[in-house]
Amino acid sequence: MPELPDLTVVAEELSRRVTGRAVREATAPTPILMRATPPQLDALKGTTLGAATRRGKFLLLPFERDGHTEHLLAANPMLAGRFWLLDRADKVRARTGLRLRLADGGELRYVDREMLGKLYLVAPDGLDAIPGWSEMGPDADDPALTLEAFRQRIRRHPGELKPLLRNARFVAGIGNAYSDEILWEARLSPLRRRATLSPEEVDRLYTAMRSVLTDAKDRLRTLVPPNIETQHREFLRIHLRGGEPCPRCGKPLRQIGGREATTFCRTCQPPM
Repeated sequence: MPELPDLTVVAEELSRRVTGRAVREATAPTPILMRATPPQLDALKGTTLGAATRRGKFLLLPFERDGHTEHLLAANPMLAGRFWLLDRADKVRARTGLRLRLADGGELRYVDREMLGKLYLVAPDGLDAIPGWSEMGPDADDPALTLEAFRQRIRRHPGELKPLLRNARFVAGIGNAYSDEILWEARLSPLRRRATLSPEEVDRLYTAMRSVLTDAKDRLRTLVPPNIETQHREFLRIHLRGGEPCPRCGKPLRQIGGREATTFCRTCQPPM
């Protein structure tokens, strides 16, 4: 599942490579993924792609005309959605939610083999119409999310730590993989409840969150370009490494759950 570090780097690479390129045709080969009507897609013809950005687990791509943004694509890739940037148009061989043929012969696609992602085409002021958008908390890497702001926010959110980190109303952009990494770095069990944390542990969680996400973005900037469709997880310390030695203490890592498994070290991340 693409998370904050992944989408940040994809947005940076898209901005570098597609900004200023004109759209010749926009289609939705798999319409169930695309929240837009055929007339709305037709209206993208002749627009120019602007610089991509990220908010939470959404990638935002503006379509501009005469220097003004006419439409925004808000893409939530969910489990398996990926963007592909091709040098030339090619036959669609995968479940493609959006296909943008560019005037210079290139092509940008959103492909989703699981068909779980969601693509919204909205007006520049229409993001609040997306379910959950207006309830999102600050991005986990937002400079305005200071330690003091984090302390204040966490007091309002109960529950276990892993679901808390994944709760976009608390902080936006963290999913299954990076919540494992952050909690391991902070030496906190994913099963701990927020109410059991000491002030020092709250501060430790904040520090781990910022350092893990910063390190991941730095690593992905060297691993991802130019192949934005490839997700990299090989550098993560513990996620989905159940049974392997803990990088810190050497004891076997424990993994629980199914598709969205949780990995942690029972020694380094004690229950209390």
